[in-house]
Amino acid sequence: MPDIDISWNEGTVGEWNALFARVSRSTLLQSFAYGRAMGRTYGHVPRLGVIRGDGEPVGLVQTLDRRMLKLFHDRQCYRGPLWLDGTILTPDMLEAVFRRLRRACPRSPLSRANLLPELPAGPESESLLARCGFQKIGTGYRTVWLDLTRSEEAMRAGLARDWRQRLRGAEKAGLVLDVDWKADNLPWLMKQEHVQARDKGFRAMTGPLAVRLRNAMVKGGSRNDGVVMVTALDGRTPVACGLFFRHGMCATSQISWASASGRKSGAMRLVLWRAMQEFKGRGVRALDLGGINPDTAPGVTEFKLGTGGEAVETVGQYR
Repeated sequence: MPDIDISWNEGTVGEWNALFARVSRSTLLQSFAYGRAMGRTYGHVPRLGVIRGDGEPVGLVQTLDRRMLKLFHDRQCYRGPLWLDGTILTPDMLEAVFRRLRRACPRSPLSRANLLPELPAGPESESLLARCGFQKIGTGYRTVWLDLTRSEEAMRAGLARDWRQRLRGAEKAGLVLDVDWKADNLPWLMKQEHVQARDKGFRAMTGPLAVRLRNAMVKGGSRNDGVVMVTALDGRTPVACGLFFRHGMCATSQISWASASGRKSGAMRLVLWRAMQEFKGRGVRALDLGGINPDTAPGVTEFKLGTGGEAVETVGQYR
């Protein structure tokens, strides 16, 4: 086995954020801003781990810890570990890291660990996790990643034909776009999100968590964090809106909402296209479109796949 170690809660948050900014595909749930927002909302304590190979940083992992009834210890690690740009991963390195994680997340009558590893679905990843003592309990996470390093022309050419046509229609519809890098109207958007979550039967991010995450990104995050709301207006009436969080070199589409008239005009395509250009102009390299499920949300899945992004699926949920 290679010389792999995980150093927990060493150094400063600034040093962690500097390393996080070197991750080519960072995930929102592994950002310290998310950990802090979860702590203030649900009482989790972020635990920051720097993965070192032969003494040099090669990756990062954040767990969220919470004690219940003063006895039971709950620990979760979602969408990590993450790897610094340029790290060459070998099967032995991965196994050493997950064996270290198993020790850091023990399984006992008074301790529970939930992991959603950022590993590709498939028998190799499943075999690796089984060897390291993890048991699969659920399906993985599916999403679409958009490459923002391409030119605007290449990104438009990569759109599905219908997607591109509807984007052109939205561009000609006379809509006005409001780009808000402080997300001041977030409470309004969260009301729309909870109505559509109720109507469509999905679980939405709570308003308090969204607001605290916004605050952590805007006020207390690193210079590589950020939040933006892009709203399409027909006159003074909002017809579509998207909430996006930046974390390091990447960003995540968190909430998408459109009214009936906004859906008819294709306004959400215009919102997403503008967000892509905004992030690209600020050096963001990739956009995570925030999850797909062909079985329960075929329309959303088709919309996201129509961007021409890369569909990915992680190995599953484990204990």
